[in-house]
Amino acid sequence: MIRTSAVLGKEAALATLRELLHEAEHGSLNCMALRVYRSSGDSDDLVLGGSAKEQARAQDDLLTMKD
Repeated sequence: MIRTSAVLGKEAALATLRELLHEAEHGSLNCMALRVYRSSGDSDDLVLGGSAKEQARAQDDLLTMKD
């Protein structure tokens, strides 16, 4: 089961990403928003799947959390 809020080590993070991929492949995951932090200090916001309205809401949520 995917946690609603978690800080994960490398192995648990990989397992969670695999589980999310499985859910996306089988239709139980509709829309996902991720903030990716890179070792360079840069970050990327990704919104995947869902309707345009769901994507906009997910992106707004990420931007609200930016600072």
